[in-house]
Amino acid sequence: MHHLHHKKENDLIIKFDTNQLTPTQARLIKTVNALMAHIVSADEEAELFEGSAEMLIKMSELIHHSQFAQTHKELNYAEQALEYSIDFLRENLDSLLHTNLDN
Repeated sequence: MHHLHHKKENDLIIKFDTNQLTPTQARLIKTVNALMAHIVSADEEAELFEGSAEMLIKMSELIHHSQFAQTHKELNYAEQALEYSIDFLRENLDSLLHTNLDN
């Protein structure tokens, strides 16, 4: 599906096979990747907070436009997935913030 390639020591190139993606999905993935890069390099509080909020909104849009959610619109899986994710974050936020998730 996607591959991470290190071109140079300072470059990180992420490639996706877009054959199975809609134009909306591809656009949202590009936006989320750009927002991640912006967030990790933010040097002002407002950039970090606003970028983080915007990224979560774009991620929720991506979930809404996922193939599974679109295939099963009548069951509202996108909303269910988002509610589950929010509940998980609330329940685990303290431990997630104090755990190094980068293995």
